[in-house]
Amino acid sequence: MKHALHLLAAGLLLTTVAQAQTKFSIPPLSPTTHIHQNFSTSYIDLTYSRPSLRGRTAFGSGVAPYGTVWRTGANTVTKVRFGEEVKINGQAVPAGAYALLTIPDAKEWTFILNRDTAQWGSYEYKQALDVLRVKARPTKLAAPVETMSLAVENLKPASADLVVTWDRTQVALPIVADPDRVVMGQIEQALKGEKKPYVSAAQYYYNTGKDLTPAIGWLDEFIKANPTSYYGYYWKAKLLQKQGKNQEAIAAANKSMEFVKDDKNEVSKAEYTRLNQEVLTAAGAKK
Repeated sequence: MKHALHLLAAGLLLTTVAQAQTKFSIPPLSPTTHIHQNFSTSYIDLTYSRPSLRGRTAFGSGVAPYGTVWRTGANTVTKVRFGEEVKINGQAVPAGAYALLTIPDAKEWTFILNRDTAQWGSYEYKQALDVLRVKARPTKLAAPVETMSLAVENLKPASADLVVTWDRTQVALPIVADPDRVVMGQIEQALKGEKKPYVSAAQYYYNTGKDLTPAIGWLDEFIKANPTSYYGYYWKAKLLQKQGKNQEAIAAANKSMEFVKDDKNEVSKAEYTRLNQEVLTAAGAKK
């Protein structure tokens, strides 16, 4: 009997320990999200918690009163990190992480970038640590949005909008970068190295409307090292055609067509045959 009681006690103890180790998890009311968006030559990172209306009003007399500094989300302060220097409303913002706070109002919002990224909400907000304050006009949505969202929208190579959407309100903060300055510096340095990015540098010049003369010289260097490269000849043809040097473009495209026939990859063979034909047509080659 005594032995049975010991076994029963041990069993109860094991059950208690197992219950104590059981994972206890409930759905968060304001789930945290992290967004990594490639932008310009680097990125924009956003980390924030997403509150929902749950029968409440978002702004004015609701969760975020007008004229009051808001954490731009829930829980800890919303954080934004820029991978490179950007400009907001003409003001330079160095690369780095910032607390993103806002002051909502009916006709005009204030966006704030603050150095204190460790603050909880906006309870310990100190204006002295502000890096930036800019105004933006909100727009009214036709239907309410239940869960607040913060997103990077209207992406272009050198600009984007940081957009806050909640309830019937949406407001955008325009962000501008200078990728050309960064890329041109990278090209200058890379062309001094051992592995010179001749083709990608030439492509960048083509895509951004720069003087193509040095770019064609880089392609000549690439072709010299890779004399049967249909890829190099194709890009040389493309640049020459853009310069209006149609006969030279035709000659380069025909060289590319000649070498692409030896490509064992049928997909790339078909693709570059088509692309070269487009250059030949644009250059006025006779069929």
